[in-house]
Amino acid sequence: MSNNSAKTLFDNKTYVFMTECLSTNDYLLKLLKKKSYQEGTMVNTSYQKGGRGQRNNNWLSEKGKNLTFSFLLEPNIELSNQFLLHIITSISIFKTLLEINIKNISIKWPNDIYVNDKKIAGILIENLVYQKFIHKSVIGVGLNINQANFGILNATSTINETMKKHNLDQILQIFKSIFNKEYLKLNSNKIHEEFDFYKKNLIGYQIEKKYEYNSAVIKGKIIDVLSDGILVIQTKDSIIKLNFGDIRLV
Repeated sequence: MSNNSAKTLFDNKTYVFMTECLSTNDYLLKLLKKKSYQEGTMVNTSYQKGGRGQRNNNWLSEKGKNLTFSFLLEPNIELSNQFLLHIITSISIFKTLLEINIKNISIKWPNDIYVNDKKIAGILIENLVYQKFIHKSVIGVGLNINQANFGILNATSTINETMKKHNLDQILQIFKSIFNKEYLKLNSNKIHEEFDFYKKNLIGYQIEKKYEYNSAVIKGKIIDVLSDGILVIQTKDSIIKLNFGDIRLV
């Protein structure tokens, strides 16, 4: 990744828009098997019928009302630093929401975005690795915009938070601009500032919460997130380190 390419990451790159598809991540990964595509290639859809989240959770979205897209990166970072991609993508969504005057935004480890304690966005990152380096990454984003009804799900959207509709293309452009800036920080000293921003806005950071862990409910507070994404929680009796899927906020 060079600074020059990152400044125009999405400019003049392949852009695929479909009225519907099963999964933008899956579609982009299939494209990559057929031929080479430039960094910044994007797949966007009005309706994702089989969207996937972390740990194969489904991402449900009403047709034409939300942003569901995936894009290609060539970060060339060590596999041990893969969590940095989660951080800059989470922060990019966070700052996009700030731009449209959304308040009370937080991040739920590892990379869900919440507003007023309800989920508004999710991220799915799939990496292609060569010799312990991430050669390519497909970043999938689902962001609730104009969908008002989520049934029993603990979810929200920009329309629910602001009481007005938003233009999907305009919000996508805001995200692209912000992500360009965040991506530039990936291989710079400023990535430490992004890590601090991420932790500061993390649900449960330095605040005691209840978690489901090993089939039991425990109380603890997040005291750190390591560079590989490992979550560090301090309980009354010990400090525990956790990987994705090991723990759930109650």
